[in-house]
Amino acid sequence: MIGLATGIDRALAVVGLDPHRFAMAQPERAERLAFWLLGLAETVGYGAFFYIFAALLLAWEQALPYGKGWLAFAFMCATLTAALVSPFAGRMIDAGRGRWLLTGGLAIGALSLLLLAGSQSYPVFFLAWLGLGVAEGLCLYEPCFAFVTRTAHDRARSGITRITLVAGFASTLAYPAGAFLAEALGWRGAVLCFAGAVVLVGLPAMFAGATMLECCPEDDQTPERKSGDRTAFVAARARPEFWLILLAFSFIGLAYAMIITHVMPILTDRGLTLGQAVLAASLFGPMQVAGRLAMMAAGHRVTGVVVAAMSFVGVASAIAVLLFVVPSMPQAGFAFALLFGASFGVISILKPVVMAEVLGRRGFGMIAGFMAVPFLIAGAIAPQAAAVLWRISGYDLALIVALGLSALALAALALLILRDRQQGR
Repeated sequence: MIGLATGIDRALAVVGLDPHRFAMAQPERAERLAFWLLGLAETVGYGAFFYIFAALLLAWEQALPYGKGWLAFAFMCATLTAALVSPFAGRMIDAGRGRWLLTGGLAIGALSLLLLAGSQSYPVFFLAWLGLGVAEGLCLYEPCFAFVTRTAHDRARSGITRITLVAGFASTLAYPAGAFLAEALGWRGAVLCFAGAVVLVGLPAMFAGATMLECCPEDDQTPERKSGDRTAFVAARARPEFWLILLAFSFIGLAYAMIITHVMPILTDRGLTLGQAVLAASLFGPMQVAGRLAMMAAGHRVTGVVVAAMSFVGVASAIAVLLFVVPSMPQAGFAFALLFGASFGVISILKPVVMAEVLGRRGFGMIAGFMAVPFLIAGAIAPQAAAVLWRISGYDLALIVALGLSALALAALALLILRDRQQGR
Protein backbone atom coordinates (compact mmCIF):
# COMPACT_ATOMS: atom_id res chain seq x y z
CA MET A 1 0.00 0.00 0.00
CA ILE A 2 2.76 2.44 0.94
CA GLY A 3 4.65 1.75 -2.30
CA LEU A 4 1.51 2.36 -4.35
CA ALA A 5 0.74 5.61 -2.56
CA THR A 6 4.33 6.77 -2.99
CA GLY A 7 4.02 6.15 -6.72
CA ILE A 8 0.82 8.20 -6.84
CA ASP A 9 2.54 10.95 -4.84
CA ARG A 10 5.37 11.10 -7.38
CA ALA A 11 2.94 11.08 -10.30
CA LEU A 12 1.04 14.03 -8.80
CA ALA A 13 4.30 15.88 -8.25
CA VAL A 14 5.24 15.41 -11.93
CA VAL A 15 2.13 17.33 -12.98
CA GLY A 16 2.73 20.02 -10.37
CA LEU A 17 0.38 18.80 -7.66
CA ASP A 18 1.84 18.31 -4.20
CA PRO A 19 -1.06 17.72 -1.76
CA HIS A 20 1.20 17.72 1.28
CA ARG A 21 2.82 21.06 0.44
CA PHE A 22 -0.55 22.59 -0.49
CA ALA A 23 -2.06 21.46 2.83
CA MET A 24 0.83 23.00 4.76
CA ALA A 25 0.63 26.31 2.88
CA GLN A 26 -3.17 26.76 2.73
CA PRO A 27 -4.76 24.42 5.29
CA GLU A 28 -8.35 25.75 5.06
CA ARG A 29 -8.53 25.62 1.27
CA ALA A 30 -6.79 22.26 1.27
CA GLU A 31 -9.33 20.81 3.69
CA ARG A 32 -12.28 21.97 1.57
CA LEU A 33 -10.64 20.57 -1.56
CA ALA A 34 -9.88 17.33 0.27
CA PHE A 35 -13.56 16.75 1.03
CA TRP A 36 -14.52 17.15 -2.65
CA LEU A 37 -11.67 14.87 -3.76
CA LEU A 38 -12.74 12.20 -1.28
CA GLY A 39 -16.29 12.59 -2.60
CA LEU A 40 -15.02 11.96 -6.13
CA ALA A 41 -13.06 8.90 -4.99
CA GLU A 42 -16.08 7.53 -3.10
CA THR A 43 -18.26 8.05 -6.19
CA VAL A 44 -15.87 5.96 -8.28
CA GLY A 45 -15.46 3.37 -5.53
CA TYR A 46 -19.18 2.88 -4.94
CA GLY A 47 -19.90 2.70 -8.65
CA ALA A 48 -17.10 0.20 -9.35
CA PHE A 49 -17.33 -2.01 -6.24
CA PHE A 50 -20.99 -1.88 -5.17
CA TYR A 51 -23.42 -0.60 -7.82
CA ILE A 52 -21.63 -2.53 -10.55
CA PHE A 53 -23.51 -5.63 -9.40
CA ALA A 54 -26.95 -4.20 -10.18
CA ALA A 55 -25.62 -2.40 -13.27
CA LEU A 56 -24.32 -5.62 -14.86
CA LEU A 57 -26.64 -8.21 -13.33
CA LEU A 58 -28.75 -8.61 -16.47
CA ALA A 59 -25.63 -8.95 -18.61
CA TRP A 60 -24.24 -11.61 -16.26
CA GLU A 61 -27.53 -13.52 -16.25
CA GLN A 62 -27.48 -13.65 -20.04
CA ALA A 63 -23.79 -14.46 -20.47
CA LEU A 64 -22.96 -16.70 -17.48
CA PRO A 65 -24.46 -20.08 -16.56
CA TYR A 66 -24.42 -19.55 -12.78
CA GLY A 67 -27.98 -18.29 -12.28
CA LYS A 68 -29.29 -15.32 -10.31
CA GLY A 69 -29.11 -17.14 -6.97
CA TRP A 70 -25.38 -17.82 -7.16
CA LEU A 71 -24.70 -14.35 -8.53
CA ALA A 72 -26.57 -12.82 -5.57
CA PHE A 73 -24.74 -15.15 -3.19
CA ALA A 74 -21.39 -13.77 -4.34
CA PHE A 75 -22.61 -10.22 -3.78
CA MET A 76 -23.94 -11.07 -0.32
CA CYS A 77 -20.62 -12.66 0.67
CA ALA A 78 -18.81 -9.55 -0.52
CA THR A 79 -20.87 -7.42 1.88
CA LEU A 80 -20.23 -9.88 4.73
CA THR A 81 -16.51 -9.72 3.93
CA ALA A 82 -16.67 -5.95 4.20
CA ALA A 83 -18.18 -6.38 7.66
CA LEU A 84 -15.35 -8.72 8.70
CA VAL A 85 -12.59 -6.30 7.71
CA SER A 86 -14.24 -3.20 9.23
CA PRO A 87 -12.71 -3.60 12.71
CA PHE A 88 -9.24 -3.88 11.14
CA ALA A 89 -9.93 -0.72 9.12
CA GLY A 90 -10.91 1.10 12.31
CA ARG A 91 -7.67 0.14 14.05
CA MET A 92 -5.65 1.30 11.05
CA ILE A 93 -7.39 4.68 11.11
CA ASP A 94 -6.73 5.10 14.83
CA ALA A 95 -3.08 4.27 14.17
CA GLY A 96 -2.78 7.17 11.71
CA ARG A 97 -2.69 4.98 8.60
CA GLY A 98 -5.88 6.28 7.06
CA ARG A 99 -4.52 7.42 3.71
CA TRP A 100 -2.68 4.13 3.18
CA LEU A 101 -5.82 2.22 4.13
CA LEU A 102 -8.18 4.14 1.84
CA THR A 103 -5.79 4.19 -1.11
CA GLY A 104 -4.88 0.54 -0.63
CA GLY A 105 -8.55 -0.41 -0.50
CA LEU A 106 -9.13 1.18 -3.90
CA ALA A 107 -6.07 -0.65 -5.29
CA ILE A 108 -7.36 -4.00 -3.99
CA GLY A 109 -10.69 -3.23 -5.60
CA ALA A 110 -9.06 -2.45 -8.95
CA LEU A 111 -7.13 -5.74 -8.87
CA SER A 112 -10.34 -7.59 -7.97
CA LEU A 113 -12.10 -6.04 -10.95
CA LEU A 114 -9.30 -7.26 -13.22
CA LEU A 115 -9.75 -10.74 -11.74
CA LEU A 116 -13.52 -10.47 -12.26
CA ALA A 117 -13.10 -9.43 -15.90
CA GLY A 118 -10.90 -12.43 -16.60
CA SER A 119 -12.87 -15.02 -14.63
CA GLN A 120 -13.82 -18.18 -16.54
CA SER A 121 -15.36 -20.16 -13.66
CA TYR A 122 -17.61 -19.50 -10.69
CA PRO A 123 -14.86 -20.01 -8.05
CA VAL A 124 -12.78 -17.26 -9.66
CA PHE A 125 -15.88 -15.05 -10.05
CA PHE A 126 -16.65 -15.63 -6.36
CA LEU A 127 -13.06 -14.93 -5.30
CA ALA A 128 -13.13 -11.65 -7.20
CA TRP A 129 -16.23 -10.62 -5.28
CA LEU A 130 -14.56 -11.46 -1.98
CA GLY A 131 -11.76 -9.12 -3.04
CA LEU A 132 -14.32 -6.43 -3.80
CA GLY A 133 -15.78 -7.00 -0.34
CA VAL A 134 -12.35 -6.39 1.21
CA ALA A 135 -12.09 -3.19 -0.83
CA GLU A 136 -15.53 -2.05 0.36
CA GLY A 137 -14.56 -2.57 3.98
CA LEU A 138 -11.30 -0.64 3.55
CA CYS A 139 -12.29 2.41 1.51
CA LEU A 140 -16.03 3.09 1.21
CA TYR A 141 -18.26 5.18 3.49
CA GLU A 142 -17.65 3.54 6.88
CA PRO A 143 -13.82 3.84 6.95
CA CYS A 144 -13.86 7.11 5.00
CA PHE A 145 -16.22 8.77 7.48
CA ALA A 146 -14.21 7.46 10.42
CA PHE A 147 -11.06 8.91 8.83
CA VAL A 148 -12.73 12.29 8.28
CA THR A 149 -14.07 12.33 11.84
CA ARG A 150 -10.58 11.64 13.20
CA THR A 151 -8.79 14.21 11.06
CA ALA A 152 -11.33 17.03 10.64
CA HIS A 153 -12.63 17.01 14.25
CA ASP A 154 -15.49 19.52 14.66
CA ARG A 155 -15.62 20.11 10.90
CA ALA A 156 -16.28 16.44 10.17
CA ARG A 157 -20.05 16.87 9.88
CA SER A 158 -19.79 19.43 7.07
CA GLY A 159 -17.00 17.42 5.45
CA ILE A 160 -18.99 14.19 5.43
CA THR A 161 -21.97 16.06 3.99
CA ARG A 162 -19.84 17.40 1.14
CA ILE A 163 -18.46 13.93 0.40
CA THR A 164 -21.94 12.43 0.18
CA LEU A 165 -23.23 15.29 -1.97
CA VAL A 166 -20.85 14.06 -4.65
CA ALA A 167 -20.99 10.33 -3.95
CA GLY A 168 -24.79 10.41 -3.86
CA PHE A 169 -24.69 10.34 -7.65
CA ALA A 170 -22.69 7.09 -7.80
CA SER A 171 -25.71 4.97 -8.71
CA THR A 172 -26.98 7.61 -11.13
CA LEU A 173 -23.69 7.33 -13.04
CA ALA A 174 -23.00 3.61 -12.58
CA TYR A 175 -26.31 2.23 -13.86
CA PRO A 176 -26.37 3.90 -17.30
CA ALA A 177 -22.59 3.56 -17.68
CA GLY A 178 -22.76 -0.17 -16.94
CA ALA A 179 -25.65 -0.72 -19.35
CA PHE A 180 -23.99 1.26 -22.15
CA LEU A 181 -20.55 -0.31 -21.72
CA ALA A 182 -21.95 -3.85 -21.49
CA GLU A 183 -23.87 -3.28 -24.71
CA ALA A 184 -20.88 -1.74 -26.50
CA LEU A 185 -17.97 -3.80 -25.11
CA GLY A 186 -19.53 -6.81 -23.39
CA TRP A 187 -19.60 -7.25 -19.64
CA ARG A 188 -15.87 -7.99 -19.44
CA GLY A 189 -15.05 -4.78 -21.26
CA ALA A 190 -17.42 -2.90 -18.95
CA VAL A 191 -15.66 -4.27 -15.86
CA LEU A 192 -12.28 -3.27 -17.31
CA CYS A 193 -13.60 0.27 -17.86
CA PHE A 194 -14.71 0.43 -14.23
CA ALA A 195 -11.24 -0.75 -13.18
CA GLY A 196 -9.69 1.96 -15.35
CA ALA A 197 -11.84 4.61 -13.66
CA VAL A 198 -10.62 3.42 -10.27
CA VAL A 199 -6.96 3.59 -11.29
CA LEU A 200 -7.08 6.85 -13.26
CA VAL A 201 -9.58 8.83 -11.20
CA GLY A 202 -10.30 7.15 -7.87
CA LEU A 203 -6.77 6.40 -6.69
CA PRO A 204 -5.25 9.87 -7.31
CA ALA A 205 -8.31 11.62 -5.86
CA MET A 206 -8.35 9.42 -2.75
CA PHE A 207 -4.64 9.73 -2.08
CA ALA A 208 -4.53 13.50 -2.64
CA GLY A 209 -7.61 14.15 -0.51
CA ALA A 210 -6.53 11.87 2.32
CA THR A 211 -3.02 13.34 2.30
CA MET A 212 -4.39 16.86 2.66
CA LEU A 213 -6.43 15.82 5.71
CA GLU A 214 -3.63 13.78 7.27
CA CYS A 215 -0.73 16.09 6.35
CA CYS A 216 0.35 16.67 9.96
CA PRO A 217 -0.71 13.56 11.92
CA GLU A 218 0.02 13.19 15.57
CA ASP A 219 2.48 10.53 16.65
CA ASP A 220 -0.18 7.87 16.80
CA GLN A 221 2.26 5.00 17.12
CA THR A 222 3.32 5.72 20.68
CA PRO A 223 2.35 3.07 23.25
CA GLU A 224 0.53 5.73 25.26
CA ARG A 225 -1.60 6.73 22.30
CA LYS A 226 -2.47 3.13 21.42
CA SER A 227 -3.31 2.36 25.02
CA GLY A 228 -5.49 5.47 25.27
CA ASP A 229 -7.42 4.52 22.14
CA ARG A 230 -8.03 0.99 23.42
CA THR A 231 -9.12 2.34 26.79
CA ALA A 232 -11.54 4.77 25.12
CA PHE A 233 -12.97 1.95 23.00
CA VAL A 234 -13.51 -0.31 26.03
CA ALA A 235 -15.06 2.57 27.97
CA ALA A 236 -17.40 3.39 25.09
CA ARG A 237 -18.60 -0.23 24.83
CA ALA A 238 -19.44 -0.17 28.55
CA ARG A 239 -21.89 2.69 28.05
CA PRO A 240 -25.57 2.02 27.27
CA GLU A 241 -25.40 4.82 24.67
CA PHE A 242 -23.00 2.73 22.58
CA TRP A 243 -25.47 -0.13 22.26
CA LEU A 244 -28.45 2.17 21.70
CA ILE A 245 -26.63 3.76 18.74
CA LEU A 246 -25.66 0.34 17.40
CA LEU A 247 -29.23 -0.99 17.66
CA ALA A 248 -30.83 2.16 16.23
CA PHE A 249 -28.72 2.37 13.09
CA SER A 250 -28.65 -1.39 12.52
CA PHE A 251 -32.45 -1.64 12.72
CA ILE A 252 -33.03 1.34 10.44
CA GLY A 253 -30.39 0.04 8.01
CA LEU A 254 -32.11 -3.34 7.84
CA ALA A 255 -35.51 -1.73 7.28
CA TYR A 256 -34.13 0.49 4.52
CA ALA A 257 -32.29 -2.35 2.79
CA MET A 258 -35.36 -4.61 2.84
CA ILE A 259 -37.31 -1.93 0.97
CA ILE A 260 -34.67 -0.64 -1.42
CA THR A 261 -33.51 -4.06 -2.65
CA HIS A 262 -37.10 -5.01 -3.59
CA VAL A 263 -38.42 -1.54 -4.40
CA MET A 264 -39.46 -2.23 -8.01
CA PRO A 265 -41.59 -5.34 -7.31
CA ILE A 266 -42.95 -3.71 -4.15
CA LEU A 267 -44.12 -0.61 -6.03
CA THR A 268 -45.72 -2.62 -8.84
CA ASP A 269 -47.31 -4.91 -6.23
CA ARG A 270 -48.84 -1.79 -4.59
CA GLY A 271 -50.53 -0.77 -7.87
CA LEU A 272 -48.02 1.40 -9.74
CA THR A 273 -47.34 0.70 -13.39
CA LEU A 274 -43.80 -0.31 -14.33
CA GLY A 275 -43.17 3.16 -15.77
CA GLN A 276 -44.43 4.85 -12.59
CA ALA A 277 -42.32 2.53 -10.44
CA VAL A 278 -39.18 3.35 -12.45
CA LEU A 279 -39.89 7.08 -12.17
CA ALA A 280 -40.52 6.85 -8.42
CA ALA A 281 -37.35 4.82 -7.81
CA SER A 282 -35.32 7.30 -9.86
CA LEU A 283 -36.22 9.99 -7.31
CA PHE A 284 -34.23 8.32 -4.51
CA GLY A 285 -30.82 9.62 -5.58
CA PRO A 286 -31.81 13.28 -6.10
CA MET A 287 -33.84 13.27 -2.87
CA GLN A 288 -30.87 11.92 -0.91
CA VAL A 289 -28.85 14.87 -2.16
CA ALA A 290 -31.73 17.24 -1.31
CA GLY A 291 -31.88 15.89 2.24
CA ARG A 292 -28.14 16.36 2.65
CA LEU A 293 -28.32 19.93 1.35
CA ALA A 294 -31.06 20.68 3.90
CA MET A 295 -28.88 19.23 6.65
CA MET A 296 -25.94 21.31 5.43
CA ALA A 297 -28.10 24.45 5.54
CA ALA A 298 -29.12 23.67 9.13
CA GLY A 299 -25.45 23.57 10.11
CA HIS A 300 -24.81 23.00 13.82
CA ARG A 301 -28.02 24.65 15.00
CA VAL A 302 -29.53 21.18 15.50
CA THR A 303 -27.64 18.27 17.03
CA GLY A 304 -26.98 15.15 15.01
CA VAL A 305 -29.07 13.03 17.38
CA VAL A 306 -32.15 15.22 16.88
CA VAL A 307 -31.71 15.25 13.09
CA ALA A 308 -31.34 11.45 13.18
CA ALA A 309 -34.61 11.13 15.11
CA MET A 310 -36.39 13.30 12.54
CA SER A 311 -34.97 11.19 9.74
CA PHE A 312 -36.02 7.95 11.44
CA VAL A 313 -39.55 9.34 11.67
CA GLY A 314 -39.32 10.14 7.95
CA VAL A 315 -38.35 6.58 7.05
CA ALA A 316 -41.11 5.09 9.23
CA SER A 317 -43.68 7.49 7.76
CA ALA A 318 -42.60 6.64 4.20
CA ILE A 319 -43.00 2.91 4.86
CA ALA A 320 -46.42 3.55 6.44
CA VAL A 321 -47.48 5.47 3.30
CA LEU A 322 -46.32 2.57 1.15
CA LEU A 323 -48.14 0.04 3.31
CA PHE A 324 -51.45 1.80 4.00
CA VAL A 325 -51.96 4.60 1.43
CA VAL A 326 -50.41 3.54 -1.88
CA PRO A 327 -52.67 0.47 -2.52
CA SER A 328 -55.75 2.74 -2.70
CA MET A 329 -53.90 5.76 -4.13
CA PRO A 330 -50.98 4.63 -6.33
CA GLN A 331 -49.91 8.24 -6.98
CA ALA A 332 -48.84 8.38 -3.33
CA GLY A 333 -45.93 6.15 -4.37
CA PHE A 334 -44.15 9.34 -5.44
CA ALA A 335 -44.66 10.85 -1.98
CA PHE A 336 -43.16 7.67 -0.53
CA ALA A 337 -40.11 8.01 -2.80
CA LEU A 338 -39.55 11.67 -1.91
CA LEU A 339 -39.80 11.09 1.84
CA PHE A 340 -37.90 7.80 1.88
CA GLY A 341 -35.01 9.09 -0.22
CA ALA A 342 -34.57 12.38 1.64
CA SER A 343 -34.75 10.72 5.06
CA PHE A 344 -32.26 7.95 4.47
CA GLY A 345 -29.96 10.28 2.57
CA VAL A 346 -29.42 12.09 5.86
CA ILE A 347 -29.20 8.92 7.95
CA SER A 348 -26.22 7.66 5.96
CA ILE A 349 -24.30 10.76 7.09
CA LEU A 350 -25.48 10.86 10.68
CA LYS A 351 -24.12 7.60 12.04
CA PRO A 352 -20.53 8.87 12.50
CA VAL A 353 -21.82 12.29 13.53
CA VAL A 354 -23.99 10.84 16.31
CA MET A 355 -21.21 8.51 17.46
CA ALA A 356 -18.76 11.41 17.72
CA GLU A 357 -21.27 13.64 19.53
CA VAL A 358 -22.24 11.02 22.09
CA LEU A 359 -19.12 8.86 22.49
CA GLY A 360 -16.33 11.30 21.64
CA ARG A 361 -13.56 11.05 19.05
CA ARG A 362 -10.92 9.16 21.01
CA GLY A 363 -10.55 5.63 19.63
CA PHE A 364 -13.13 6.56 17.02
CA GLY A 365 -11.76 4.23 14.35
CA MET A 366 -12.21 1.17 16.57
CA ILE A 367 -15.68 2.34 17.63
CA ALA A 368 -16.77 2.95 14.04
CA GLY A 369 -15.26 -0.33 12.83
CA PHE A 370 -17.12 -2.31 15.49
CA MET A 371 -20.44 -0.58 14.77
CA ALA A 372 -20.06 -1.12 11.03
CA VAL A 373 -20.24 -4.91 11.45
CA PRO A 374 -23.97 -5.30 12.29
CA PHE A 375 -24.88 -2.46 9.89
CA LEU A 376 -23.17 -4.19 6.96
CA ILE A 377 -24.49 -7.62 7.95
CA ALA A 378 -28.01 -6.15 7.98
CA GLY A 379 -27.48 -4.89 4.44
CA ALA A 380 -26.23 -8.31 3.36
CA ILE A 381 -29.14 -10.33 4.73
CA ALA A 382 -31.92 -7.83 3.94
CA PRO A 383 -32.66 -9.00 0.35
CA GLN A 384 -32.98 -12.63 1.44
CA ALA A 385 -35.04 -11.69 4.51
CA ALA A 386 -37.51 -9.69 2.42
CA ALA A 387 -37.72 -12.53 -0.11
CA VAL A 388 -38.52 -15.06 2.64
CA LEU A 389 -41.24 -12.80 4.07
CA TRP A 390 -42.66 -12.30 0.57
CA ARG A 391 -42.91 -16.07 0.08
CA ILE A 392 -44.73 -16.42 3.41
CA SER A 393 -47.36 -13.72 2.95
CA GLY A 394 -46.50 -11.31 0.15
CA TYR A 395 -44.95 -7.88 0.43
CA ASP A 396 -47.46 -6.73 3.05
CA LEU A 397 -45.65 -8.84 5.65
CA ALA A 398 -42.24 -7.54 4.54
CA LEU A 399 -43.48 -3.95 4.85
CA ILE A 400 -44.98 -4.61 8.29
CA VAL A 401 -41.65 -6.05 9.48
CA ALA A 402 -39.74 -3.09 7.99
CA LEU A 403 -42.11 -0.67 9.73
CA GLY A 404 -41.60 -2.55 13.02
CA LEU A 405 -37.82 -2.37 12.62
CA SER A 406 -37.96 1.37 11.99
CA ALA A 407 -40.13 1.77 15.11
CA LEU A 408 -37.58 -0.16 17.17
CA ALA A 409 -34.82 2.03 15.74
CA LEU A 410 -36.73 5.16 16.68
CA ALA A 411 -37.35 3.81 20.20
CA ALA A 412 -33.63 3.17 20.69
CA LEU A 413 -32.83 6.69 19.50
CA ALA A 414 -35.50 8.16 21.78
CA LEU A 415 -33.88 6.42 24.74
CA LEU A 416 -30.54 7.84 23.65
CA ILE A 417 -31.96 11.39 23.54
CA LEU A 418 -33.58 10.87 26.95
CA ARG A 419 -30.28 9.74 28.49
CA ASP A 420 -28.49 12.70 26.93
CA ARG A 421 -30.97 15.14 28.44
CA GLN A 422 -30.83 13.47 31.83
CA GLN A 423 -27.04 13.83 31.79
CA GLY A 424 -27.25 17.46 30.69
CA ARG A 425 -25.53 17.09 27.30
